Amino acid sequence: MIYDRYIYLFQAAGLILLVAMIGAILLTLRHRKDIKRQNVLQQMWRDPAKAMELKDVKPGQGL
Repeated sequence: MIYDRYIYLFQAAGLILLVAMIGAILLTLRHRKDIKRQNVLQQMWRDPAKAMELKDVKPGQGL
């Protein structure tokens, strides 16, 4: 019955859902300068020997 009597309403509902889905994708993909983003290649290519620095902390003394 949906495909016979209400075909135009059914297609309009599908179109509204499609536009809403595309709008949600566009809102989440915008690039903002105030947000830090993850750089996967930089993380993969980092040198593990330089990733951590050891400090010799004397007892009773802070960093």
